[in-house]
Amino acid sequence: MRRYARTCALVLLSAAIVAAADAPYFGKWKLNSNKTELDSITSIEKLPSGEYHYDQDGFAYNFKLDGHEYPAPDGGTSAWKMVDDKTWEVTTRANGKVSGNFKLSVSGDTLTADISLPQADGKTITAVATSKRISGGPGFVGKWRSSKLQGDDTWLDLAPDGPDGLKVASPNSLCVARFDGKPYPMTGPGDPPKQTMAFRKKGAASFEALTYVDGKLFGTDVYTVSADGKVLSDVSTPVATKKSAKAIFDRQ
Repeated sequence: MRRYARTCALVLLSAAIVAAADAPYFGKWKLNSNKTELDSITSIEKLPSGEYHYDQDGFAYNFKLDGHEYPAPDGGTSAWKMVDDKTWEVTTRANGKVSGNFKLSVSGDTLTADISLPQADGKTITAVATSKRISGGPGFVGKWRSSKLQGDDTWLDLAPDGPDGLKVASPNSLCVARFDGKPYPMTGPGDPPKQTMAFRKKGAASFEALTYVDGKLFGTDVYTVSADGKVLSDVSTPVATKKSAKAIFDRQ
């Protein structure tokens, strides 16, 4: 289990060199779930071995419903267990610490995920994600398309770091990097050890973030600030599906 989804309006500035601190995307932002458009594809397949195969937009691994931890591609782990035929629970860990708890409930062709993300300060961020069945069934097995996210606790903090760098922070996640297109480590308490990010400027009011999992490009995000500077859009495109989604953040 992981993950979120993400238009563009460029702010025209003078041709002179603009200091990094003047970039309009720097600041604190809060997710607007009512305007966020999800389009993530998740599949759960039962294998002949008795294991299950999980794949969300190319992030894939096998697991059993025994509560044991199984390795994920980013260096973290996931533990799945069955509560009953209509309820599963998932716990993800990064660097040995719980990074997320997910209660999955299925009702016909609707899959609901109650998400709980413990924070380093003791607080918990919660959200509810809803997906609709594309194929398969009954129960959890099948292919699902995310359709709705409820919960506006998710935030994003973009700050300058030196003349050509930035610091990107979100719940339990941190990356300090340069705008040079090179991968940098993610060092937040919830960041898995095999996930890195790279950043490139795309204009005065836009930049691109590239996420790598175990050295391979997983997806790209293009962040763009509206002309009035109040809205930040994040258009996210996984490499595996090439299907873009858009998250909207309001300036705080």
